[in-house]
Amino acid sequence: MMKYFTLLMTLLFVTSTAAQFNGAPTDESLTKTFTLEELEEIDSLKRGTVLKRRDVESGLFLSDYNTEKDANRTSFLYHLNNDLTALTAIQSLEFIYAHRFEFAWIEFFAFRAQGNFEEITDNNPFEGADSTELRETEDSILAFGASLSYRGTWIQDLVNSDKMFTTTAAGIGWYNYTQNLRVKSYSGPGLKCDFGLHRRSTRSFHYGLKMSYNLAHVERSQEFEGETSSQRSQVLSWLSFGIDLSFYF
Repeated sequence: MMKYFTLLMTLLFVTSTAAQFNGAPTDESLTKTFTLEELEEIDSLKRGTVLKRRDVESGLFLSDYNTEKDANRTSFLYHLNNDLTALTAIQSLEFIYAHRFEFAWIEFFAFRAQGNFEEITDNNPFEGADSTELRETEDSILAFGASLSYRGTWIQDLVNSDKMFTTTAAGIGWYNYTQNLRVKSYSGPGLKCDFGLHRRSTRSFHYGLKMSYNLAHVERSQEFEGETSSQRSQVLSWLSFGIDLSFYF
């Protein structure tokens, strides 16, 4: 008799467990049918960074905030040259506005850079002879464009912190370059790639470091008939590191 009772209880347990996994509720207090929105929110909890929040005055914990709920971001960056022996040979101020879509962030960037000629381009012999004065001349660049950005949390496995994350972005822009010694202006399309390491300190703020690489082909207008594109163009290329301060809203 005891054998049959044990077998019956085992069958009841297996049947109940299978019903719960197959979505057939056996007890309204133990099962729940999730809506599509709720399932998407559960999935986002697995992907995003969950921030623990505490009230400063009372010390009580507030409801958690998942960064997958972020919608908009503004970023302010200050860049320096990647060469540690000549950090100020390139300096730039950058502003970014970003909006989050389901698959990625769309960023709109604008920056103004100041840099020594030799740090951002090479001399075009058609434009004139190379010289020390030319290489040390400080030129300026104004650029704007758009990038596609992705946010990752793999860094959390390395540093054991759920507030750390990375960003990777690639985009295109329009670059305006002014060569001050020769008093010439160039413009043209370019590419911009970024990699950032950040720490999310609050619901509305993060700080971190960002590495940016820029590559652009710029040209000036013709000075005489028959002047070719190669004779009046410059290739801009530089790598910089920046301090990133960003605000979410």
